[in-house]
Amino acid sequence: MIGLVQRNPAFRRLWLSQIVSQTGDWLNRMACIVLIGRLGGDSAALGAFFGVELALRLIPPALLGPLAGPLADRISRRFLMVASDLVRALIVLGFLFVDEQGELGLLYALVFLQMAASVFFDIARTAALPDTVSRAELFDAHALSAATWSVILGVGALLSGLLVGWLGVRAAFLVDAASYVVSALFLMGMSLPAPAKRSEPFLWSEIVRFTDLRRGFAHARELGIVPVLWTKTLWGGAGGFLVILSLAGSVRFGESSAEGADAHATGALFSARGIGTWIGPILLGRLLGKEDAALKKQILLGFAFAAVGYAAFGFTHGLLFSCLAVGFAHLGGSALWVASTILWQRRVADSFRGRVFAFEYLGMCISFAVFGQLAGLLFDATHSLAITVWAVSALVFVLGLVWAWNARTSTLPAPVPTLVEDPPEGEH
Repeated sequence: MIGLVQRNPAFRRLWLSQIVSQTGDWLNRMACIVLIGRLGGDSAALGAFFGVELALRLIPPALLGPLAGPLADRISRRFLMVASDLVRALIVLGFLFVDEQGELGLLYALVFLQMAASVFFDIARTAALPDTVSRAELFDAHALSAATWSVILGVGALLSGLLVGWLGVRAAFLVDAASYVVSALFLMGMSLPAPAKRSEPFLWSEIVRFTDLRRGFAHARELGIVPVLWTKTLWGGAGGFLVILSLAGSVRFGESSAEGADAHATGALFSARGIGTWIGPILLGRLLGKEDAALKKQILLGFAFAAVGYAAFGFTHGLLFSCLAVGFAHLGGSALWVASTILWQRRVADSFRGRVFAFEYLGMCISFAVFGQLAGLLFDATHSLAITVWAVSALVFVLGLVWAWNARTSTLPAPVPTLVEDPPEGEH
């Protein structure tokens, strides 16, 4: 895979932009968490503050995906990526003006705008990747991109926490803005073919009415796979866990920090989540297999691992054992994600995969946002991180039982053969 980076300048630029951009995203996330902990640490609504932050990171991708996809198929993908990077660089500079609790509304607005711009970058990058490699190199290109995402999730969070702790949030935001500019510079020198002309017109009415999402749901209903699509929506109870990780940096580990939140501890907790996410699908896939029955077991274990891991997190106090509990919990979450995706992808026609994914993703984002906010409100009501963790763990366990009952009472259709088409002429 590294050979692909060395011999292919177009893919190399795309890959380097991914590294720089995604690392900047994590630096921004850690800085925002520390800033919210600092400004809202003495507030009775600290949990709600973190819940809103999570929701604003989830909702824009779900809502704007139906717009970004058609645009990435109609205008220059390089232009979309470069424009997104430069817009995000300007947006991130706005965080420098947030320095008191009354300005948290500005922080939330900037988070929403940043994530909205990121939608166009991510979709354009995914669509552009096949244009940078040959068909024989496509698997390696996707594998390297996925591995890069996983490494940044695990390592980037830890390094970002360390950098925020050493440099402070203001310097972190400046570095984040610079990372987007560097990413744009990598992309400006990359040559990409123009998207193929599409016969159907671009209709705003279809975007506003979520026509493609409804078509995707109708296709899934015809196939009888709607129960599978609800898996990630039921998993949305785990949105509470992400709010808990943010809270832990302030409540459990931030009491001795002048910032009100321990950036190092927060980064370590999110890094443990990333490492668990990295290992989970590989480990459970090898132990249980990849057939439909094995995938269903992985999903059920995903709910169980998360509930048990975070229940243990409620009893821990030191950072090491807290990270071990979080890492164990997220072994299951990532396996659940992969297994449920494979179950429906084996059955959905290629022409509907994007729309079915968009429908599934929308349900997951809304569920994560709602349960994350509820977890924050529960903490504000109880002022106990342990009670909040145990309540969310119990909820996730119950939702896992709901999924198990649903799986026992529904039958999946047989998988359909996978058809792989050659890329259009002139794209390489």
